[in-house]
Amino acid sequence: MPRRTLLSGTSFIGTFVLIFIALATLFAIDTFLVRIERAEDQAEASRLVAEGREMTQVGRYTDAAERFKDAISIERDNRDYRLALADALLAAKNYTDAESALGDLLQKDSTDGDANLAMARVLVGETKIAEGISFYHRAIYGQWRNDAAQNRLKVRFELVDLLARQNAKEELLAELLPLQDEASADLQTRTRIGELFLSAGSPARAADVFQDILRRDSQNAEAYSGLGEAEFARGNYQPARTDFLNASRLKPDDEAIRRRLELCEQIMSLDPTRRGLASKERYQRSLKLVALALDEMNRCSRTSAPQELVDSANKALKARVAEFRQNAATEDNLDLTEQLWQARGKDCGASTPASDNALALVLAKIAQ
Repeated sequence: MPRRTLLSGTSFIGTFVLIFIALATLFAIDTFLVRIERAEDQAEASRLVAEGREMTQVGRYTDAAERFKDAISIERDNRDYRLALADALLAAKNYTDAESALGDLLQKDSTDGDANLAMARVLVGETKIAEGISFYHRAIYGQWRNDAAQNRLKVRFELVDLLARQNAKEELLAELLPLQDEASADLQTRTRIGELFLSAGSPARAADVFQDILRRDSQNAEAYSGLGEAEFARGNYQPARTDFLNASRLKPDDEAIRRRLELCEQIMSLDPTRRGLASKERYQRSLKLVALALDEMNRCSRTSAPQELVDSANKALKARVAEFRQNAATEDNLDLTEQLWQARGKDCGASTPASDNALALVLAKIAQ
């Protein structure tokens, strides 16, 4: 092969190699610069988010939301920044924008536990309770990046608290049954579950929870009080009184326990159906009930009170009844008390909640 041709080929290869090296160098430099710019952008976004979190801690939620928006404009796909934005908007009660921010996240991943929980809170804030409950369930059964079991438990507790506030007893009970098995066994958590069973209208289950606590800690005042409330809800006023006495002994300065104890004692002193009472005592108690019901009705305008009932009550209170007729008179007095109470209910309304009114509770027990 001629020498000139060999030199020409060698020169071409050398030039190609030089060009390749130059391009590779430029690519490396460009990549390096991009990485630097990317790192600077990430640092700026992180700084903005840190500022936003500081503002959130001092209640500047709207300003915090602006910082999070600026961070998202730099890192559009950052899930954590979008969650932080939604939380700030929720705290600022800007529910529309919060719902929009979370909608974008849930479009990408409908199973995201954090996003579903945030959406549930937003919807509850908008008083869309049924929709909010649906998202709480999605959060419970969704995917969590960290500590899934503990997060699901936290969501269940938040949901049951919502249902308790809504007085949705059936739904609350349905959520409590699995929660009872999943929750930790610490006494504080078990006490909370017992109280929630009371809110759900299930005093028997509540009593089981509080009795279990007392087997483990016989000096637990909250458990005695809770057990007292469970017995009280079932109309078992004697054991309720005993439980409130035990609670009061352990927490003598607790005003709420003292009031419940006094209410139990009032009911027990008025109830003419208690076992072991002599005919005379039953009759005397029936007169007390008539007097209380008449007094309640007299709180209304006298012109609205049925005069016939007032006259019958006054006659019963003044009557002298022979001992052999006291049983029959007791039944007549109880019927009269019920009529007075019903008339009072129509004209006056309840000045005291029925759950705190000894007369109302005694009448409810008699009617069972």
